[in-house]
Parts: sequence; structure tokens; C-alpha cells
Amino acid sequence: MESTDCNVPPQALAHPPESLFERCSWFYALCREYLFRDHTQEIARSLFPDGPPADGTHVVEVGCGPGFYSCRLAEEFPGLRATGVDLSDKLLLRAKTRARRRSLPNCEFHHGDARALPELLHPVDAIIVSRLFLIVPAREAVVQEIFRVLKPGGRCFIAEPTSGFRTRIPLSCMWILSKFPYTPAGGYREPHQAEVMSRTDFSNLIYSQAWGHVEIEYDGWYQYAVCQKRAEPQGVAALERKARLDGNAA
Repeated sequence: MESTDCNVPPQALAHPPESLFERCSWFYALCREYLFRDHTQEIARSLFPDGPPADGTHVVEVGCGPGFYSCRLAEEFPGLRATGVDLSDKLLLRAKTRARRRSLPNCEFHHGDARALPELLHPVDAIIVSRLFLIVPAREAVVQEIFRVLKPGGRCFIAEPTSGFRTRIPLSCMWILSKFPYTPAGGYREPHQAEVMSRTDFSNLIYSQAWGHVEIEYDGWYQYAVCQKRAEPQGVAALERKARLDGNAA
């Protein structure tokens, strides 16, 4: 056999870089539990401004990690359906264990990329994004995906840190921990430093989509956006319902 008979494209031999969140999942889960701010109450007020959500309301936590907010909301609102999505299998396992230990049948978790959310999530009434844009590439693609999967009238809550030094500590520690006992040949896919957005960059990112309503706020450590997708005109919604009924009748 000649060597040309077994040529393999270089991309077929290459393995995608490992993830720090797989290697140091225990450390990130510890940070999420005891170091990062808990925004549960702010999230609940922002996503459900008129009171507790109706039974069956579907909330998705994008980049859920160990499932902190998904479990908190599922526990607080038993009629709500909470779904967490993340790329890290080890963090998803921690999230599933968390939900099982709290006996939360209304809370589930799925492997998925924030830039291409699984179709099984639809329909989505509300979305939570916390500290995701620090490390994710193609930020605007993520916001586009959030906008796409939300139902008309749906809302999202986005929280991003503003303190560069304090924010970069967890990721820096994960890079240090990853050196022991080995470092994979391909390195890790996460950046060496968390990228904190300026107010202008944050605002530009949020307004990259045609939201019906946006509220942006800042405090000493975080910047927040609460965005609502435009509701469908009643006439359009009625026509679509009629078309579905006619199709079922046929």
C-alpha cells in the first residue's frame, strides 16, 4: 500500500481543545456556590414582573454550569419548567445531581452550545445568562441565538461583571490548577484572561437585536440587561392559530 492511499485530512486528526471547565469543574462549582453573587431574586422580579409565573412557563439558563439558577427557580416556582444548557459534561452532571438531591422534577439539563441552542428547548418564555460573555467567543452570535429561541413577548436577564481584577481571579486560578498533573498538548479552549466588557460594548451587544423593550442598569460590580422580545400582533397570532387548526382538521 502506498502512503497516498491512507492520507487523512489534517482536520480529521486534530482533536478539539479540552475545556478548563471539564478539568476544573469542582473549582468552578465552588466559585459559583460561594464566590459569585446570587441574583435569583433580581432574576425573578425581572422575568416575572407581574407576579409568579404561570404553570408551564419555560425558563432556560444558558451556560448553566452546575445549575445554580435553574435549580433555585425550579425550587421557588414548582409550576415552572427550568432547563439548563452547557457545554461541560462534568458541570452538567453536577447540575443533574443538584436537581435530584433537591427533588426537582421540573428541572432538567442538556448539553448544548450557546451559539446553537438545541431545538428541543422550544418554546422558551424566558432566558437567564450570567457571566457567560466573559469567556464565550462570538458574543453577538449568542445574543442572536437568545433572541431567536425566545417566544414573542419573552424576556431575558443578562448579568455581566464589571470589575476586571476580581472577575479574572477564578479563571486565572483554573489555569494554574490545570497545570497539575499535566497540560494537554492542544491546550484549553478558554482564553487565558476573562474579558470584561465596557459599558459601551455591553450596550452595543444588547442593542444588536431588535428588542421591543430594554432596560440596562449598573452597580459597583455588575451590569444588567433585561430585554423583552416584541409580542406578536394579535391578528398575526390569530391567523397562525387558525392555520394550524385548519391543518389538523384536514
